[in-house]
Amino acid sequence: FTSEVKMALCERPRWRKAWVAAALLASSTLVHADENVQMVDMYRAMQKPKDGKETNPLSNNNLADIVGVLRYVHQEIIVEHGAGDPARTERKYAIDSFGHYRMKVRNPDSILEDEGKMAMPGFGRYGAFDFGVATTEELLEGLVADGDFVGISKEDSPQINFTHSWHWFSVDGPCPNLPWTCVPPFPGCTQPEPPTKPDICEAAGCAGKFDKDAQVCAPDPEFDDPTQTVTRRQCCLRYASNRSKVIQGGLCKGDPTGQPGCAYSYEEVSEKDFVMLDDLNGITGMPCGAKGERKCKDWYDWRKNCHDPEKRYKKKFVCTDCIPTGKWNITIEETPFCVEYDIHPFCQESTDLCKDKRCMALAEEEKELGLDFWKGKCDVMGNQRRAEAVAVALLGETVKEKHLLVDEAVIKSCPQCPATDSAVPNQCTPNFDGGPYCTRLFGGVCSECYLPGTNPAYPLPDSAPLCPYQVLQEKGNAAPALTKCKSDDPLDLCCLYGVSGYDCNASIGSDGSDAELSVRGYLVTTRLQSNKEMETFASRYVASLGGAVKNEAGFSDDIYKLWHYQPPQHAEVAWSNFVGFLNESSSVDWHPQPGVGGNGILIATIVAVVLLVLLLLVAFFVRQRRQSQAREGLLESRAEQGQLQMRN
Repeated sequence: FTSEVKMALCERPRWRKAWVAAALLASSTLVHADENVQMVDMYRAMQKPKDGKETNPLSNNNLADIVGVLRYVHQEIIVEHGAGDPARTERKYAIDSFGHYRMKVRNPDSILEDEGKMAMPGFGRYGAFDFGVATTEELLEGLVADGDFVGISKEDSPQINFTHSWHWFSVDGPCPNLPWTCVPPFPGCTQPEPPTKPDICEAAGCAGKFDKDAQVCAPDPEFDDPTQTVTRRQCCLRYASNRSKVIQGGLCKGDPTGQPGCAYSYEEVSEKDFVMLDDLNGITGMPCGAKGERKCKDWYDWRKNCHDPEKRYKKKFVCTDCIPTGKWNITIEETPFCVEYDIHPFCQESTDLCKDKRCMALAEEEKELGLDFWKGKCDVMGNQRRAEAVAVALLGETVKEKHLLVDEAVIKSCPQCPATDSAVPNQCTPNFDGGPYCTRLFGGVCSECYLPGTNPAYPLPDSAPLCPYQVLQEKGNAAPALTKCKSDDPLDLCCLYGVSGYDCNASIGSDGSDAELSVRGYLVTTRLQSNKEMETFASRYVASLGGAVKNEAGFSDDIYKLWHYQPPQHAEVAWSNFVGFLNESSSVDWHPQPGVGGNGILIATIVAVVLLVLLLLVAFFVRQRRQSQAREGLLESRAEQGQLQMRN
C-alpha cells in the first residue's frame, strides 16, 4: 500500500460525537436546531382502541420497527405450546393488532454530545418498560440526569432469521419509576393485581404514578436517586436539573425540542394506523361453523368454531423434560380447538432457537403447525413476506412491490447519518475499505452496513450486514475518494453499488433485456430493484430452456420473491435458488422439463446426439446386412449359370 493508504487504515474513526458535529455545523451556518429532529415510523403489538382512537397517550412504553414487532409476536405471543391456558378467549395480553406511530424524535444535547450515552445516531440507550415502570436503574439514572429521551436497541438474535438487524425503542412518560396504578400489597392499595407485576413491586407492592402522595413524596420532596429502592417504590423521581419537578415524560406537541418534557411527538392515530392480526393471517376469510357455512369473525371464533374436518389446524407440540440437560420428549398432540401457530420446541426452547442444529435439521413440514401466514419463522424469505404484508397494510402504496419496510419520503426528511463535518467523523462516516456506512432502509434509523468486495476489504464483515444497493443514494452517503472495487466482476458485489469509476463488466449486460443468463447477469439485474426487469430476465432464462410463461400474474408473483434490496450474501446459492424455483414454477410450461441447475438444454442435446448415433449405427448395420445378402445372391446366381454352361 502507499503511505497515504496505510495512514488511512491506521486512522479508522472511533464512534465519536458526530451526531453533534451536525448540530455544531448547523449552528455555525444559522440553520435551525430542528435539523436534529428525526421522523421514524414505529410499531406496537396491542389491543386496538375503539375506532382507532387512543384513550391514553403513548408513554412509558416500548415500540419496534416492523421486523422487531413481528419478532415479538412470533416469539412471545402466538406459540401455542407456550401460550398458557388452552381455554383462553383471547391472545396473550389481548393483542389483536399492530399499531403504527409516525414519531418525531429530538433527544437532549447531553445525549447527542456524548458517545457513551448515544446508542445510535440521535438516540439514547434503550430500556424496557413493564406496566409503565422502567425496569433498570440505568434507564432511570439517565432520565434523572439527562431528562426525557427516546432510546433504541439494535437486535439480532436467533429467534428469527433476517438479512439485517431490527430495532426496539423506548419512550418515557410521567413518573417512569412507578406503575400505572398501585400494586398490592402496597399500603392502602385496592387495585387488582396487574397483568404483569414489575420486579420492584413483587414483594411489597408499589404506589401508582398518579397517586398524590407519590407526586408530593413526603419522605424526600427532591427524590432523584433510583438506587434508593424503598423510596423508589413510593415516590416519583425528579429531574436532577430541577429537583422540584417530577419527571413528566418526553411526549409533547409539534416538533420536539430535546428539553425536559419534549423529546418526542407523534401524529394522532386513527383507523388507518391499525391492522388487525386476524386480517393479516387470513382468519377472517376462513370458514367457521359445523359445515363451514360462514366466515370466521375473529381469533376466538376461529379457534372455537373453525371448520377443519381434516384436522389440519387442530394440533400442537407437547414437550416434556425440555431443558438443556433434559431428554426433550416431543410429540404432536391433537386439540379440540384450532391452533393459530406452534413451532417445534427445538426452535423455541433451545438456547440457539432457530440456529439450533436440531431445529435446522428438521424438514419444513416437521417444524411448524398452524396458519401458513406465520410459517417460516426461521426462514429469511418467510420473515420478509410477513414484514412486507405489515408494511403494505400500514404504509400503503409507498412501499408496495419494492420490498421496502420504510417510507422513503420519511427517511428523506431526516438528517443525514454521516457527520456533516468530515473532520469530526462518526460511526456512519465510512473509510475507503467499504465502511462503516449507515442506511435508514433497515428500520428508518441510522444502521451500520458495509460494501463488500472493496480493495482493501472491509475488516469487520461479521459485525454488520451488507449495505442495500442504493446506500450511496441516501442523503449524505458517498464513497471516499480512495474507495476501490477489487474487480468489475459482479460476483465480488462491489461494482453493483455505483462506486465512481468501478462499473461492472459491460459484456455481462446492463439490465434484464441483455444480461447474460448466469449468476452474474442475475446480480446485474437485481441491483436495478425492479420486478419488471427481473421478469424480463427470468422470461429470457425460461425461453432459453425451451419453456414458456403460461401465467403472467403468477410468474410476476414468483419473480418478486427472488430478489431483495440487498445483494445476496452467497450469490451462487441465490442463483441456484432462482433456477430451482423457476424450474418448479407452476406459472411456466416447460418443453421439456429442465433439470435442477438449468441443464435442460445440455441434457436434451446429449440425448439427441445419442439417439442420432444409434440411428446411424442401425442404418449402417442394416445397409451392411443388405449388401451382404446382395453379394450372397449374386454369387449363387453366378454359380447356377456356371452349372448350366457345364451341362450344355
